[in-house]
Amino acid sequence: MTFPDVAYIRWAKEHPPARINLSRSGAALCPPELLQLRARDLVVNLPVRDGYAPLVTAIAKRYRVPPEQVFTVSGGTSFADWFAAVVVLERVRRGDEVIVERPAYEPLLRIAESFGVKIRRFDRRFENGYAIDLDAVTTLITPRTRLAMVTNLHNPSGARVDSTSLASMAAALQTVGAYLLVDEVYVECLFGRTTESAVHAGANVIAANSLTKAYGLDGLRAGWLLGPPPLIQRAWRMQDLLANNGVAPGEQLALAAFRHLPAIRAHAHTTLDPNLQRVREFFAREPRLRAFIPEGGNVVYPQLPPGITSDAFASHLLGRYSTLVVPGRFFESPRHFRISFGCETRVLERGLGNISRALDDLS
Repeated sequence: MTFPDVAYIRWAKEHPPARINLSRSGAALCPPELLQLRARDLVVNLPVRDGYAPLVTAIAKRYRVPPEQVFTVSGGTSFADWFAAVVVLERVRRGDEVIVERPAYEPLLRIAESFGVKIRRFDRRFENGYAIDLDAVTTLITPRTRLAMVTNLHNPSGARVDSTSLASMAAALQTVGAYLLVDEVYVECLFGRTTESAVHAGANVIAANSLTKAYGLDGLRAGWLLGPPPLIQRAWRMQDLLANNGVAPGEQLALAAFRHLPAIRAHAHTTLDPNLQRVREFFAREPRLRAFIPEGGNVVYPQLPPGITSDAFASHLLGRYSTLVVPGRFFESPRHFRISFGCETRVLERGLGNISRALDDLS
């Protein structure tokens, strides 16, 4: 294995400070009091075998799967994605192939690269609302295909993949014994009392998720996989080597979050829902930017006018207006930039205004 650098993550850790940050990809931070913690919740050890059983059970109940289809990991969605890939690609051979969407969340692409496989790409196009072209995916599948990777909601555009498309992808991959990995951390923003996890789209589907993006619980790094029991069992065996157990305080706090998820979700949506409406209104009155407006989530991925690159735009926006957005080069789209609208409403409104001012300057 090799471990490629991940330019986007390094940028996210090292970018200059800004008064208005529209680059952060999660909901506003959850107030700790919503976890309703008790003194006995603050632990340094837990009785575990393969995961903390009450947490595994809570996740299984929410996503309507048996506990043997749940793998928990202290490390968030990115670590869950890595576990999914390594379980499928553990005995990878020269010439084996992995299919990855484009634009892609860079860590998914780098995970595939780390195994030395041949990477094949399909495009999710702005002109088509970033929908998945099933014919394009099917033409990439060969007997050497081991895995396909997609995000839902799509990162960076926020576009949703419907359950029929996911099932069709899974069925096409099943014909060659391949798996479908769906990073569905953003689709949590659409979940209410019921869920629509991709794990139900086929017996060869692995869904990666966490509490980070939709609930403002980034620091918990509470992640999990849902998938076929044999792969989940193998993930636990790998955990024996890598970390043995999860972080006890983190797993107890994650369990508290699941117990109080309705209140945590309601808090997040007091910001997400009105902010999405403000995003709709902004792009309706800003003709210089073209954007696919998602049905939910907390990111949008507008296209700049011809002649303006996202690097130049983001640099000007930061330097003159102390406003931070994510340049599209991190998602293979130099004329696009990503905005997060999970921040406080007043911050979003000021940031959107500054985007228009920067366009005035550069036009």
